[in-house]
Amino acid sequence: MLEILVYLVSGIVISLFSSMAGIGGGVFMVPLFYFLGLNINEAVATSKFVVTFISFTASMNYLKSHKVPIKQGFFILLGMVPASFMGAYLSSALYSSLLKLFVAFFILYYSIRLIHSYILSRNGSIKKNMLDNNSMIMSAMKSVIVGLFSGFIAGLTGTGGGAINMPLFIGWLNLSIHTAVALSSLTIFPSALVAAIQHLSTGNVVLRIAAPYAAGSIIGASIGSRISSNLPTQKLKLYVSIILMIAGIRMLLSSLNLL
Repeated sequence: MLEILVYLVSGIVISLFSSMAGIGGGVFMVPLFYFLGLNINEAVATSKFVVTFISFTASMNYLKSHKVPIKQGFFILLGMVPASFMGAYLSSALYSSLLKLFVAFFILYYSIRLIHSYILSRNGSIKKNMLDNNSMIMSAMKSVIVGLFSGFIAGLTGTGGGAINMPLFIGWLNLSIHTAVALSSLTIFPSALVAAIQHLSTGNVVLRIAAPYAAGSIIGASIGSRISSNLPTQKLKLYVSIILMIAGIRMLLSSLNLL
């Protein structure tokens, strides 16, 4: 009983922090589940199962608060879904560790850029070049290309899409931080759901851990998405940059076989 309670509370905490940053939470859960004694396949599978609940709950809340540009989300998913399957298919043929190293530096670069932007805003010298969801006209083709890139890299490296989405949405699509977080949560869900179903069919999901974490994630993601929606832009930017830095460091260590 105590073990279930610990898993439940842990699920609340992880999903709260993850949903605030627009990531699925795998960056926290995979090493944690591995530490709990699961093999790497079980850790990834159980994490994907929980990510489904985190991304669904968060995206529903962001949709209710009108933070998600649904049209852009559709075009991104149009590229992301098939590209993720292609990436997963080619993962055994390509040297994914080298690509992981590149992606790790890519994520770390954008986390540092966000921190720099936060520092400039504190000094009153930032130039506001990010457009809000309501005023921005985004190219459908550009959205599809971003989706293709994000999905392919996520499928090829086995990385959760959120850590890749956030730099792309902020840096390439020029979305505001609130819109990027909301859109990332929405686009994570379909691929997480497909992966979770696949892992359930192979029996890799450890339900004694996954079930309480999933229950906790519904609570945590609901709270986290509400907090994120109400955070001032610069504070959310700083928070997202810290989470991305953690994700980048973890991927860097993983590509070097140190984690």
